[in-house]
Amino acid sequence: MNVQTNTTTAPKWLLWAGILFLLWNLIGVAAFASQWSMSADDIGKLPPEQRDLWLAMPGWAWVAYAAGVLLGTLGAIGIVLRKWWAPLAFAFSLIAIIVQFSHPFFYLQQNNGDMAMLGFPIFIIVMAIIQWQLARAWQRKGWLA
Repeated sequence: MNVQTNTTTAPKWLLWAGILFLLWNLIGVAAFASQWSMSADDIGKLPPEQRDLWLAMPGWAWVAYAAGVLLGTLGAIGIVLRKWWAPLAFAFSLIAIIVQFSHPFFYLQQNNGDMAMLGFPIFIIVMAIIQWQLARAWQRKGWLA
């Protein structure tokens, strides 16, 4: 791959895009921390279908969740710092997010659940694809070194 390094001519808005990506991913980290630390009382207050889905979440889905938000945050930091590895971090984040959300998809399908619950997970996957593709485009332009 012949990537031309052109970091000095990267547009000023690239930093702001990286900051927005970072904020989005930090919200994901906060959501993970909040969900991971839920008490039994908090879980009991969830609507029944959400509670059942939460209680059925296997360990591998939690690992994928953690990896997805941490790698997405790393990718965003890479954009802010204009690092070549940012698209790679976003790619691995996307893979982890797809693995994570495979659990609710199959769980809801097997239990005749409300598939409308997948609206926000689909939005998160789309956001991960956008971050990865934009980072790749910026890398090809030579804005990431």
